[in-house]
Amino acid sequence: MQGAGIAAGIAAVIALGPTALWAQTPAGAPPQPPLCEGTASRLGPAARPAPAPELWPASTFEATGREDEALDDVLMRASGAMGADSVGAAVLDADGLWSGRTGAEDAPLFWWASAGKLAVAVAVLQLVEEGAVALDDPVSRWVEDVPLGERITLGMLLDHTSGLYSSNEAASVRADPRFRTLDELVAVARDEGSLFCPGQGWRYSNTNYWLLGAVLEAVEGQPLDQILTRRIVDRAGLSGVRFVTPDDALSEMQPLPPPDEARGEVEVHPAWVGAAGPMLATPEGAVGLLQAVLTGRLLPSERVRSMLDQPWPMFDQPMAYGRGLMLYEVPEPGRPLTWIGHSGGASGVKAALVWSPVDRAYVAVVLTGPGSAEAAANALLRARGRR
Repeated sequence: MQGAGIAAGIAAVIALGPTALWAQTPAGAPPQPPLCEGTASRLGPAARPAPAPELWPASTFEATGREDEALDDVLMRASGAMGADSVGAAVLDADGLWSGRTGAEDAPLFWWASAGKLAVAVAVLQLVEEGAVALDDPVSRWVEDVPLGERITLGMLLDHTSGLYSSNEAASVRADPRFRTLDELVAVARDEGSLFCPGQGWRYSNTNYWLLGAVLEAVEGQPLDQILTRRIVDRAGLSGVRFVTPDDALSEMQPLPPPDEARGEVEVHPAWVGAAGPMLATPEGAVGLLQAVLTGRLLPSERVRSMLDQPWPMFDQPMAYGRGLMLYEVPEPGRPLTWIGHSGGASGVKAALVWSPVDRAYVAVVLTGPGSAEAAANALLRARGRR
């Protein structure tokens, strides 16, 4: 792909906007509801249609390593165009697995921020399949003192329809960035107040996934990292994927740049984030994880597709959120493209792992510093010359 083509590949997805899901706050959030009894009217837009069956992958690709000079070139050019400090990327398709890095130090792993929610959601849905929990179980069964916890279900936590405030967005938390216990995070959400009655609307909230992590630990009787390793890494036979702990030294992780205070960023340490973004991985490991999820190696195909049976529009962006999976409408010139996957972002890092049905390919991109992981992903997919 020449320079103009790379620019077009980046511009095609700029409308997706920032995917800093760790710190995203929409304007004009609704106030705390005075009463949540009975059936409340739904707020906000309706769910989007579920992806058609033919948009899901039909087979598994062998992750045989391959070289591709065109993809190498695009990665270098995209990194330079965005001004990223480092970029890691992988593309998996019928031809095998390509991967590349720019500017990366010796540490093999990147932090994937909120894209790690996919692993948490899959582990919860495995418990549903096993009959240990149900999507309509209230979170109060496992965690005390959650605001309206007797009405908030596990399904609402998975798809962000609980109404719970995202505790990391509170002024008190942003002013004092550090590790906080679940009790502290729940207390912040309670003090800030719910944004709407459970099931009444949609609002991305990391509090939902902190609670899902607590449910996993309560049911399994193990720390979250051990649960996810056993249920995700071991079952799928993945390499280059692991999950952080509160005391994690992160010695294998690509370092993050300091927060950009001019953009309102605050320090975020991966070991503080827990179930809201627990994954460290190589690009090859991340793309392998997405393939394992979407091709039924970790959940039955019917359960996987149910993760997007009711995707809720995300703010004013061309994306929608299901139960731990995102549906993208990429504004490609001439026609929109559909992607399935999950993005993530925090201070100093952006990440995206997606399946593109038109391209019949998976792509995973993670970067430190400025830039758009989705834009780089689209540029890589375009470089394959199959659209």
